[in-house]
Amino acid sequence: MPKSPLRTHTPAGTEILIETLPHVRSCSVGFWVRRGSRHEGPAEEGLAHFLEHTVFKGTESYPTPDELAAATDRLGGHVDAFTGKEVACFYGKVLADQLPELVHLLGDLVTSPRFEAEELVRERGVILEEIAASVDQADDWVSELFYGGFWEGTPLAHPILGRPEQVSAYGSAEARAFFEHTYRAPNLVVAAAGAIEPESFQALLQPVLDRLPKGFTPLPQRAARTQPFLLNVPRKELQQANLVMGFPAPDHRSQDRAAAHLLSHVLGGGMASRLFMELRERRGLCYQVGSYLSPYTDTGALQISASCAPAQLRELVQRTMAECARIRQGGVEADELERAKLQARTSLVFSQESSSSRMFSLAHQAIHQGELRNLDQQMAEIAAVTPEDVLRVAQDLLDPAQVGLSALGTKRGCDIRPQDLVA
Repeated sequence: MPKSPLRTHTPAGTEILIETLPHVRSCSVGFWVRRGSRHEGPAEEGLAHFLEHTVFKGTESYPTPDELAAATDRLGGHVDAFTGKEVACFYGKVLADQLPELVHLLGDLVTSPRFEAEELVRERGVILEEIAASVDQADDWVSELFYGGFWEGTPLAHPILGRPEQVSAYGSAEARAFFEHTYRAPNLVVAAAGAIEPESFQALLQPVLDRLPKGFTPLPQRAARTQPFLLNVPRKELQQANLVMGFPAPDHRSQDRAAAHLLSHVLGGGMASRLFMELRERRGLCYQVGSYLSPYTDTGALQISASCAPAQLRELVQRTMAECARIRQGGVEADELERAKLQARTSLVFSQESSSSRMFSLAHQAIHQGELRNLDQQMAEIAAVTPEDVLRVAQDLLDPAQVGLSALGTKRGCDIRPQDLVA
């Protein structure tokens, strides 16, 4: 049995999470920064993501991209990074005997990037290509349109990749300035899981911690409130219409998070879900449809995504709203809820079976939920949800007056109308 995770804080404010897993031979480590795209100022959009890329262009120990790439390959495992709305993460998974090298490499990324001007110019071009590719991907772009409308006027509407006109101007000075006020001891969480001995790991980590700047400037409080909207956008090169629609949902720490998760699963989380059965199996309106929760610190969305032939788009939206209304009025059946609970429990158990998934779970709980809960506690939270809980949450969430919808149409456009959103 795995030991209970160790959770400590350094005097400078860095949080350290360690879970020893006796049954594995791998180690996973993540350096998490409690800053993402929603924490950027108006002149900084895309800088969190820009930084995630550019630290890989050379550090003090690995001065060039070639040297850094070679060091990564020598680990024999996997090293990667990502930027989200509220965090950035640099992580890796290796065999246990490669742990010292992994900690050294990741630690250099988050403390000692060089930001060489010539390298950043090249990487800026790569990021601009990434932005262009995202625009070309209909499912990515319609989701970006949804965020822009649902949280319009708030930092959650910022595209993680940034806007081309701003990214084109970023260089060493902008990267260095953002790095210096962001990558500081109180903003960092280090999570590790696997074949790890806590005392040895903390000794490996200490040189990294010693290099972290102390203190930080508190972020301004920028509430992210949702708003209903309807946006139809034509894209002449598309063969199918794509849409994302969503309702306000609980934040990470809400007491209703488990009920909302189970509601989303019943609605569109599997092949027996309400929307899959109604829209695909019975009506043949689409190939894929699904729902999912996107929780954040102070807000969230229950989102539904689908793509279909343009001529069927309005009917798909109308029947989706009708299905939401049926759940809102009548709740869920006992067997539906039990299937959703089984899926949730299964996902949790599977997440215990690799060092990387345990590392991600530790960091998620500490950063977003503020507490570490063991498997039994998480199972109990799911088991405690009743049909009455789901009905109450559905009545609160699935309000047609609060729905937001972005649709990306074909050369004929798309013509979803306000009356289509009223069940």
